[in-house]
Amino acid sequence: MMRQCFLLVVISPVVLLSPILIAQPAEHEKSTKAHEKTAVFDRHDLTGKWNRVSPFQTYSNVPGGANELQAYLLGQAPAPQKLDIETAEAPFTPEGKARFDKNIPSYGRRITAPMLGNDPQGMCDPWGVPRMLNGQVAGPHATIEIVQLPDRMFTFSQWHHDYRMVWTDGRQLPKLDEVEPRWNGYSVGKWEGDTFVVNSVGFDDRTWLDHNGYPHTDQMRLEERYRRLDAETLELVMIITDPQYYSKPFRSDTKIWKLDREGSKAWDEQIYCVPSEEFKFNKLIRDGGVGK
Repeated sequence: MMRQCFLLVVISPVVLLSPILIAQPAEHEKSTKAHEKTAVFDRHDLTGKWNRVSPFQTYSNVPGGANELQAYLLGQAPAPQKLDIETAEAPFTPEGKARFDKNIPSYGRRITAPMLGNDPQGMCDPWGVPRMLNGQVAGPHATIEIVQLPDRMFTFSQWHHDYRMVWTDGRQLPKLDEVEPRWNGYSVGKWEGDTFVVNSVGFDDRTWLDHNGYPHTDQMRLEERYRRLDAETLELVMIITDPQYYSKPFRSDTKIWKLDREGSKAWDEQIYCVPSEEFKFNKLIRDGGVGK
């Protein structure tokens, strides 16, 4: 009888506690995620890997910019996807529209085989700014990573393995007639309250604003405005002033990014644009040359 009582005493706690022990990991995970959302954070700290969750892969909310036509144009869907999102064409000048019409992209509503187009990406040219800030690659690579140092900020694009630098040491922007145009231009940044404002000039006009072929001149001025809305969310709005091609300042859509804590721990994928590989891929796949 004593043995039976002993067994009941030992077994009973195990039976009663088992559901509690099993539930602990799930409850811990929920608690961790809730803590991350409500955690105290520094609004002046933009460091981290950020994944774009807003729909437009292009610079702005232009028609076709969310790639709602892409699957249809590639024969992967019976009809274009309809998005309940407002779109508007860029405020072109006649000269800007003519330049846009000459740019023949490999993506979006004017998608063309690379051998018939002139997208700089097809030659592995640098994307430049602001194209590298659009999060223009679909899926898990619609990302940027920001690293802040005391005197500068770096923005990394995993796709094409590129980066740009913004000086925050108090220097002034150079005058356009003092510098040679560069792929990413020349950039300085400062805080205005809780908004980090970046101004840039001196861009190489061989780059496009995005993969739909929107152009710019070497006189373009770019303003970027970053705000950390909460511990997990970053907002970016860009404004281009380029009166030769655009009749008024050209505003981007409001790009929203979510902090990717786990992704920031992953190995670098080292996704370079290697000309020998890019040309072969275009010939075999994108130019329709399979089997030829």
